[in-house]
Amino acid sequence: MSKQSAFEAWLACIEAEQAGVLATILQTGSPLTDPESGRLFISGEAEPMGDLGGAEINEQIIKIASQKLKENNPKSETVILILSDGREFPIFIDVYMPPIELMIFGAGHDAIPVANYSVSLGLKTTIVDSRSFYNSEERFPGTHRIVTGEDTFQDKLTIGNRTYIIVMNHHLEKDQQTLKFVLNSSSPYVGLLGPRSRRMRMLDGLKEQGIVFSEQQLSRLYSPIGLDIGAQTSEEIAISILAEVIAVKNGHTGGFLQGSEVIHHHTLN
Repeated sequence: MSKQSAFEAWLACIEAEQAGVLATILQTGSPLTDPESGRLFISGEAEPMGDLGGAEINEQIIKIASQKLKENNPKSETVILILSDGREFPIFIDVYMPPIELMIFGAGHDAIPVANYSVSLGLKTTIVDSRSFYNSEERFPGTHRIVTGEDTFQDKLTIGNRTYIIVMNHHLEKDQQTLKFVLNSSSPYVGLLGPRSRRMRMLDGLKEQGIVFSEQQLSRLYSPIGLDIGAQTSEEIAISILAEVIAVKNGHTGGFLQGSEVIHHHTLN
């Protein structure tokens, strides 16, 4: 395909908020390239589009791009490819990842500061609650609201590997059915409000229904939710929860920076 096709696929990827990589060869006038070559688009949704000028260079870039699409926080960069004949080619790899989404199940009063702080952090924030009176624009400005119940989660909700989840319905059966759905998704984080005893009660209830989660699924369940900062008010609890979400997203554990030799260092994927 032409480089225009690759570039158009890249623009469509961004518009649809889907992960993708656009590789552009920076060296011009090389015998390896021609006017119709120079760009290669790679995503996890379809076959690569475009051409950098040869099978060997395409294969190397596809391998690099595929690895970046698996990372939590991949970075755009220029790489120098060395072909089998010794020639070197600088390739700019532009990575687009859709925004992190925070999906909050429950539109109660204490969900409001969680949503407000989430929006202020630039997270795509979604509120899920079947009660339209509570799940409203007035209560949750700047969010995407889905008015639905547990029976229609499968049809109404899309949860990907960049969707972080908070379950705070304050209703045992609702939270239990929500866990049943979200722990079977690819979400990297499922935070459940409430004490450990409540979590165990829900998991035991699901087990009685024949639903048993794997260790890998349960490793993504955070309960009690939030970092231990002595939070008391709804606002403080919201900060505690979002601090934990940020820590998990960045591959960190929460703790004091006092005494650390390195602060705010980059996450290694």
